[in-house]
Amino acid sequence: MNESSNTPKPQARYALYFAPEQSSPWWQAGCHWLGRDPALATTLPQPALSNVTATEFHTLTSDARRYGFHATLKAPFRLAEGCTHTQLDAALRDFCQQQHSLMIPAPRVEWMGNFLALRPHGDVSAIHRLAMDCVSSFDHFRAPLSAADIARRQRHPLSDRQMQLLQRWGYPYTEEEFRFHMTLTDALHQSAHADQAAAICQAAQNFFKIDAPLQLNGLALFTESAPGAPFQLVQRYAFGAANDITTAALNEIKSQS
Repeated sequence: MNESSNTPKPQARYALYFAPEQSSPWWQAGCHWLGRDPALATTLPQPALSNVTATEFHTLTSDARRYGFHATLKAPFRLAEGCTHTQLDAALRDFCQQQHSLMIPAPRVEWMGNFLALRPHGDVSAIHRLAMDCVSSFDHFRAPLSAADIARRQRHPLSDRQMQLLQRWGYPYTEEEFRFHMTLTDALHQSAHADQAAAICQAAQNFFKIDAPLQLNGLALFTESAPGAPFQLVQRYAFGAANDITTAALNEIKSQS
């Protein structure tokens, strides 16, 4: 198949993420918190924090900002030999047409090890099933990990089970190791910078007190054009149920006109 001029180059990595809809206050808050909108490829002013300078805050969110506001469903991967962007796009459209919208229950800011993340609280079994479906359904598009990829992952200690998952799926935090989260900071090293970590945590908890549902209505395809480049949101794919709801609403409006 002929790929368009907008198709990411062969060295690009792809990722299947959840990203709130463009109009969602969660998306707007997350992008401003990190200081970048990965859909528009624009920088944004970050909120001012007490007891943390703007430079410190910018530095302590640098890696999270590069990836953009998201929750990982299938971690970044390079396309397998013989697979194309066009084929991945078609597969995503088919997959998402069969999915139903999910509510992310009671999202709130909490620690995940030494970084802050937005986490759900309540029944997340449906979200976990969706994540595993993404991992398995699109794995044939994933090129095998290189020795450098494996070495990079091993910089952080992995359990035997996580190593098995890394070898099987190209990512150690799948299956029972999966934890749905939206990263808000880089590692904060709480013991060394306790006051700073506490200040950022309190600020995040206040900033993300949003009186609106957080719904998972589709998948977002992100790409990294070259190693170390910022990830960009290149396409959103609405779930079939979301399309059905929109169609039903339009039909209702037409019937009343």
